[in-house]
Amino acid sequence: MKILFSATHFGFLRNFQSTIRVLAEHGHELHVLAERSDAIDGQKMADILSAEHPSMTFERLPTSRHRLWYALGNALRASMDYWRYLDPKWDHSAKLRRRAADQAPPLARTLARLPLLGTRSGLALLHTCFHTLERALPPPPEVTEVFRRVNPDVLLLTPLLYFGSQQAAHVRCARRLGIKSVLGVGSWDHLTTKGLIHEIPDRVLVWNEAQKREAIALHGVPADRVVVTGSQAYDHWFSTKPALDRAGFCRKVGLDPERPMVLYLCSSPFIAPHEVGFVRSWMTAIRRSSDERLRGVSLLVRPHPQNAAQWENVDLAAEFEHAALWPKTGVNPIGGVARSDYFDSMYHAEAVVGVNTSGMIESGILGKPVYSVLTEEFASTQEGTLHFQHLKNVEGGLLYLAGSLEEHASQLSRLLADGRSERQGTRQFIQAFIRPNGLDQAATPLVVEAVEHFAEGPRLEVEPTPVGASVLRVVLAPVAVVATIATMERAKLQAIVVRWTRPARLIVRAIVRRSIYAARFVLRLPRRFLRLVGMAFRRLLMAPARWMLHQGKLRVHAFLVWRKGEPDQAP
Repeated sequence: MKILFSATHFGFLRNFQSTIRVLAEHGHELHVLAERSDAIDGQKMADILSAEHPSMTFERLPTSRHRLWYALGNALRASMDYWRYLDPKWDHSAKLRRRAADQAPPLARTLARLPLLGTRSGLALLHTCFHTLERALPPPPEVTEVFRRVNPDVLLLTPLLYFGSQQAAHVRCARRLGIKSVLGVGSWDHLTTKGLIHEIPDRVLVWNEAQKREAIALHGVPADRVVVTGSQAYDHWFSTKPALDRAGFCRKVGLDPERPMVLYLCSSPFIAPHEVGFVRSWMTAIRRSSDERLRGVSLLVRPHPQNAAQWENVDLAAEFEHAALWPKTGVNPIGGVARSDYFDSMYHAEAVVGVNTSGMIESGILGKPVYSVLTEEFASTQEGTLHFQHLKNVEGGLLYLAGSLEEHASQLSRLLADGRSERQGTRQFIQAFIRPNGLDQAATPLVVEAVEHFAEGPRLEVEPTPVGASVLRVVLAPVAVVATIATMERAKLQAIVVRWTRPARLIVRAIVRRSIYAARFVLRLPRRFLRLVGMAFRRLLMAPARWMLHQGKLRVHAFLVWRKGEPDQAP
């Protein structure tokens, strides 16, 4: 079976490494397609998989941002993504709404402020109209070329709903070629913090019942297309073993192995763009606790790999006793030593603390109590996000929440005194949210089985392009041109104008050059006419007159000679 795996970039392979490996081991041909490059070691993951399975192929799709339908398609999808966040359910998600607004074109924001169109009914009508227009746009020719060249039996893709992603065209192209499509939800927050699913695939694989409800309610996915498999992204954490014992790990990071350790996992730039100040306040609260044992714990702070720049000039070991910042530059734990170090950080900790990060779930898998502090600074990315509610509420929740640092310190004190209940509380959440089919049932085999089973049947019928879509394309073509020009960089626009107008410029230049030559010719006509008249006068009048004068002179000369008596000369 041929499988085309489509991702926004190779960084998303991190959450599907196990799935891709098993599919390759089952003898399936995989061609991995990425829209763009990334800055989170995606290429490294692709190289690892390629070395393990040489038959697996990888390709970056060269999407041109300046092709005819690109800007218009992006604008239509971004508008619908923005209007989604204007629903009252997102009223407490100011940061998510603001991010969607930043992605949307000005027209979308203007329409949403109008009296009638800005209502729920008006926005629903706008969404319907824009969705109809967006579905009429043709798939990019480079996408169609890849699908025809690879000719897959099934399209497996993730994440599909990122802002600015072109993956909706991948699903649409697959459907028009009769190819089945499967969306694998890559992360716990994808369905609630990103854009919409603009083209619903034939199957949607989700982690749990909460995500199934989100797919149906927030994205309009029919219930019979949703399959609950569990989270394949976290399977490896259930079987991973520590690379170092506690003493060896503590020596590696510069902490005292005799002291209990509390791990702080930093969050992404969107969740906590400026986290250093809060971490300092957190450490200060720990050190000022009335509990002597809590005051003496080791504190390990692990920067987020995408948000480590803010820690460049910070030395926590110099500011606080028994504290370490490690690894200071931030490391993406995609495998090897990096993953082992990350695992050991959680494994040897008594508790894990953070704002809102997937590391909390990974710590829960290891059975660690997970804590968070609700603060005004991060309110919009804690209580203001729907996925944070999962950490609070699913099967009693994973988090031990505190409304202040003082309350949080008291929670940690109770843990150090007797934390048996806290350590047991994570099990129910992990089973419900990560492995809903049983803690002993890994998700990866279920994902692979779902893909294989769905792809086994006959191909879908080829979906022809509707006549209405062809008509709409003709109508939308001028709009697409304007949108393309409006979103183009000035230098690129100048270059394209120069290239596109070159034939016309050559023609105009030739016409101008010939016009100049013609004008010069016309200006020279009077002079040439006078020259011709003078030549004609000289040849028709002057030349005969001169000849006659010359002949007359000869005759007169001959006569004079004869008069002088020279008989040999006769006139």
